[in-house]
Amino acid sequence: MKAARPYPTVTLTKKGTKWVENGHPWVYEGEVTSVKGSPADGDFTDAAGENGKYLGTGFYNSKSKIRVRILSTNANDRFDEAFFRRRIRYALDYRKTVMGPDLSCCRLIHGESDGFPGLTVDRFSDFLSAEVLSKGMDDRKEMIFRILLEELETDGVTIHGLYERNESALRTLEGLPSYKKWYEIPGKALPESPITTIIENGIKYRVDVENGQKTGFFLDQKYNRLAVSRIAAGK
Repeated sequence: MKAARPYPTVTLTKKGTKWVENGHPWVYEGEVTSVKGSPADGDFTDAAGENGKYLGTGFYNSKSKIRVRILSTNANDRFDEAFFRRRIRYALDYRKTVMGPDLSCCRLIHGESDGFPGLTVDRFSDFLSAEVLSKGMDDRKEMIFRILLEELETDGVTIHGLYERNESALRTLEGLPSYKKWYEIPGKALPESPITTIIENGIKYRVDVENGQKTGFFLDQKYNRLAVSRIAAGK
């Protein structure tokens, strides 16, 4: 006998079903035809097709036009601490593969791409800068930050500060407040300054995680800056 699912269920239109089956991580308000159960905002909720077929599980939010942010399409997943630790470990190991030895300044977690809907975490030397844009992730950030710091420590990386850059207007659409502040890491004093130094492509940069652009610095331009350095060499 098939075990009953423990979560509420939203039923999707044929169009919404096709999108999720093709890998789209968001279920929009207009693609939901019914809700079975009473999910609170931020709760885990299943998505199903009109025929009842399981499509995935994600974070529900009645305030957002993105009604469900898909977290997993594996019906066997249990969304416990071990689940999130596996996701974080995979994200860190993937960075080692694509970034090589230069991991002192890079994006560690890139939202839906890493299976963390609405979460961005950048590393700037001994600081982390995080932005949380979904209610489901915001409700679980304490656990996720703790696991991330533990896994980095396992890799020999000590982080002295984690700054939250939760200023985006997108948080308002999720029913979340906007703010920026240091996250209090248990057992560590808050840094006296939001400025740290990184080395990218052999060049030192001072990064302000409190006032810099986005999360502090445009890390995605790393290889463009490297290309420009070759063109500008000696000029």
